[in-house]
Amino acid sequence: MQETPRILIIDDEERMLAMLEKVLTRRGYAVRTCSAGKEALRLLEEHPFDVVVTDLRMPDVNGMEILRTVKNLSPDTMVVMMTAFGSVDSAVEAMKAGAYDYLSKPFKIEELLLILERALEKWRLHKEVTSLRHEVWGRYQ
Repeated sequence: MQETPRILIIDDEERMLAMLEKVLTRRGYAVRTCSAGKEALRLLEEHPFDVVVTDLRMPDVNGMEILRTVKNLSPDTMVVMMTAFGSVDSAVEAMKAGAYDYLSKPFKIEELLLILERALEKWRLHKEVTSLRHEVWGRYQ
């Protein structure tokens, strides 16, 4: 039986959070939302997530700090950055720091859904390979 994918969405725009939560919940994802970076950091320490979707610019903690924390706590978690103030430099910086993908606002919901499907597929494959390696190591060490 396959687990329900766990997604954390972090954005200081309440309307964006509500819309994404509604759409992703209807798609069968387990969704948590945060409107503040500090709250998100606390949640990340307490709960595992498969994918984190975070805004780059927020008043208290920026998306790059969220990205670094996620990769520190759970290197396998996929992180998708989104911003209304996109630039090539910020996209390159995010990708170098370990982001899976980068979205410029406004974006079409289909774009985000496709990115999430691909991110979750990569996450599942990595999880499966890790599990198989442990199994093989246990049998043939």
